[in-house]
Amino acid sequence: MKISAIVPVYNEDQRELNILLQELDGFVDSVIIVDDGSIPRLDFKNYTLLRHAINRGQGAALQTGTDFAIAHGANIIVHFDADCQHRPVDIVALIKPIQDGQADFVFGSRFLGEKNDMPWSKKYFIHPLARIINLIFTGLKLSDVHNGLRAFSSSVASRVHLSQDRMAHNTEYSYLVKKNKIKYSEVPVRVIYHRYGQTAIGGFKILKELFLGKLLK
Repeated sequence: MKISAIVPVYNEDQRELNILLQELDGFVDSVIIVDDGSIPRLDFKNYTLLRHAINRGQGAALQTGTDFAIAHGANIIVHFDADCQHRPVDIVALIKPIQDGQADFVFGSRFLGEKNDMPWSKKYFIHPLARIINLIFTGLKLSDVHNGLRAFSSSVASRVHLSQDRMAHNTEYSYLVKKNKIKYSEVPVRVIYHRYGQTAIGGFKILKELFLGKLLK
């Protein structure tokens, strides 16, 4: 099985990214970087680099990379955030249910397995609320609804095609998995917090995107 990692980037630190990409090389067959309108432009000579002329959002970048990977023979797609919070080694467990035929879509979860060093406000306020909202919108009960580390088989790619260009894509994936009755699972992953990341304000922006995008038609 050909495994392709999609890494959406926007104004990231080039040096940190280079280190991350070198680590990713050991766990996937190809790395596809989607520069979502960074200023100045980022440059990666040893990897496939796709560019958006303007900043369209992480959801749009993931879909651009996914479409390219499928067109070039990928069997398993891995989405991997560029903020260096995920560990490339977790890809092994992430893709195993797909390789074993037990699932077609796998969500990474910070709330299974070993304990993550998560800011208390995220752990006890933001994420519990996000899980409830996700369940209301999608009908899918997950332990972690805003984790950027996920994998899915090329066989279901057309059924999880994103329409949400920005951060509401996390909720849309849950919705599409539930709607299309796709076999899924969750696996434990470790997240290393170098920065706070998504805030409560960001969560309200996601709700706005969901309503404006009429996700649940």
